[in-house]
Amino acid sequence: FSKTNYKIEILSCGRCIKLIIMQGKSSKKTSLFSLSCGASVFMVFYMGMAMFNLYRLMHPLVALGDLSIYPPESFVGPLWESASNLFCKVYISDKPQLTKESFNPEQESAVLLWESKFPGSLSKSFLLCNAECSENDPSYDYASEWLNDAEKKLEGGILSELKAGEGIESTSVLLVIWDTITNQIRKLMRLFGFSGKDEIQDTSNAEVASERSLVSIPANMFSKLQSNSTLYVHVFVYLDTDEDPVESFNKAARSNSILAGKVSLIKYDPPHHIEKPKRLLIDDVKYMVGLNGNDAPWDLEKTQPDAFAIYLSSEEMKANQVGYPYWKPEVSIKYIYEGTKFPGDYVGMSGFKLVRTQRSNDHPTGMAMLPSLHVDEIGLTSDKYLPVNTTLKAVPLRINVDRSDVESHSKSGKTATAGGMSPARWRLLSHLSESIEAQKQLGFEQSDIDDLRRLIADTNVALLAITILASGLHLLFEFLTFKNEVSFWRDNKDLTGLSVRSLFLDMIGQVIILFFLIEKESSLLMTIPSAGGCLVALWKCQRGAGFQFKKINVKDGGKVTWWNKIFRLVGYELRAVRLENAAKAKNSTTNGKNLTALSEETDRLATKTLGTALLPLVLGYTLYSLFYEKHNGWYAWLITSASSAVYALGFVLMTPQLFLNYKLKSVAHLPWRVLVYKFLNTFIDDLFAFIIRMPTMARLSCFRDDIVFIIYLYQRWLYPVDQSRPVEGGDGSTADPDKKKKKD
Repeated sequence: FSKTNYKIEILSCGRCIKLIIMQGKSSKKTSLFSLSCGASVFMVFYMGMAMFNLYRLMHPLVALGDLSIYPPESFVGPLWESASNLFCKVYISDKPQLTKESFNPEQESAVLLWESKFPGSLSKSFLLCNAECSENDPSYDYASEWLNDAEKKLEGGILSELKAGEGIESTSVLLVIWDTITNQIRKLMRLFGFSGKDEIQDTSNAEVASERSLVSIPANMFSKLQSNSTLYVHVFVYLDTDEDPVESFNKAARSNSILAGKVSLIKYDPPHHIEKPKRLLIDDVKYMVGLNGNDAPWDLEKTQPDAFAIYLSSEEMKANQVGYPYWKPEVSIKYIYEGTKFPGDYVGMSGFKLVRTQRSNDHPTGMAMLPSLHVDEIGLTSDKYLPVNTTLKAVPLRINVDRSDVESHSKSGKTATAGGMSPARWRLLSHLSESIEAQKQLGFEQSDIDDLRRLIADTNVALLAITILASGLHLLFEFLTFKNEVSFWRDNKDLTGLSVRSLFLDMIGQVIILFFLIEKESSLLMTIPSAGGCLVALWKCQRGAGFQFKKINVKDGGKVTWWNKIFRLVGYELRAVRLENAAKAKNSTTNGKNLTALSEETDRLATKTLGTALLPLVLGYTLYSLFYEKHNGWYAWLITSASSAVYALGFVLMTPQLFLNYKLKSVAHLPWRVLVYKFLNTFIDDLFAFIIRMPTMARLSCFRDDIVFIIYLYQRWLYPVDQSRPVEGGDGSTADPDKKKKKD
């Protein structure tokens, strides 16, 4: 080269490099201020602040910073000592407040359920009966069976859950597996002598306390229960004294040597246990062809008069907002002890009751914090309550009393709310309970509130924090998926390698699920996002097929579809322009073959094959449901059957795209950024499937997208991107010229 050309070449390269650098800086600035980046930063900031505020709520002293700046004599500590020798008494009564006269046996207003030392955790089952109850009474059998199921759960493990009458659809799998492993480790440690004698003694005490007791309730108390009144459980926890502080309660209360807790055993809620009577739809067919009786099966007032009358009564109660009485079969009382000292001016942050005491070295301010008895009902969902009526003669009752200042290894339960409760968790649950009650005022459905209760009650604090973080990431990835998917289909101008029919199958599945949610009267929290997903899926179908209204062209021949016969009345017809263009180009060639036409033909073949394979399965289940399962009506049968098919076979609907990738030997045409966001969301869904109680079909459907995406990843590894191939976006002209010369 000449010097001038060399300089020009250098100058040209310099300009080219400078241009690339300038473009790189511009793209970086653009990416930093993009909507995706802004949404990610906002979500990180929001989740960080939420976690920080929750931590400050649980540990209020964090907000005070360095505690050494406060004088030691200004601190307020607990009144009772940690691990004190405590006693416990439990009564059942029809009185909200017990007086000295209530303990008189002639009054028959209070019954002592049990009294014992309070070593760590006490758990006991009771079968409460009236005088007329016998072992052959249906309510006695039901109460006994309920207690049997509750006690089987204490064995731990998934098999115990299944034997207790609750299938895997109502089991928090991850929590059960964790508790099973930790319980087995504790047993091995005790077997090889790694646990102390005190811990072994605690276990034996808890096992003795778990025995079942048959308690006869006075007639006047049980009659109040049958007549929509309520009973109360009174729990007294007191220090070891020479006299009984319960019977001299006022004196013990003045000396701050006793704690009292009260629980109402009846809750009044709208009747949720009564459903509309169902029927076998095959009976409708038999009636219409004259093979079944004189009364129409759908006339429930004649065919099921008793059940239909009860249903109408429950609907009237809901309309008039009249509560139905439900029995609480579980009572959980927590003894909360705060051993941390608080500065006197900030002791209210602890949440504990402040009492006066004599000044001493332990209490220089003359004030002290009294332990608290907390009634833990956050895990009591609506499905756990038992309906009460006038024929009731026996009810089950299981009571747990736990303390947090000693370590216990009792089998009082497997959930996070079983066993002792720390002050930090107590403050957290108190705040969450208030939030749950506030949601009722905002119009949230009871099913949504029950889901929150299950999540909080069956999840420890660390796993709950992970769940909150995962929920935030799920929302972020859903937003990023939506944004990038809209961008992809908005800018797409080539259908090469894309399965349009998969879009239609996905849209049909989402519409079916939406109608199913509406049929089941699901909350707006589920229905509105599902409706939004249907609109997005419909828009994607429009972009993929290229639907447009065109004026009628008399030159166009061919068969006219039924919907276009309607549109032709106003001089227009609805046409799938992009699909028509692909069909017209079927016989043309581009580098030996038309890739768009090949994609359309392969998509059609895969969808036809899939439909042929799935149709017998769907029809078989639909007919089985028609003959052997009861439904509210024909519409409910159709929607339920279709939704079950979508849940069970939803992952198969993505196979046309997989087959298309196989035929083209390429995956470069797919929106990989969208797929990555969806894949990250499937991992989060898998986490929720392990933690949250849900139907078995919904739990299994959480793993279907994982299988499809793993196949996508395998295809991406199998078919690496080669820009010289037309299917990858090239025209074949970018191949290596040396190789081309050798070939020539």
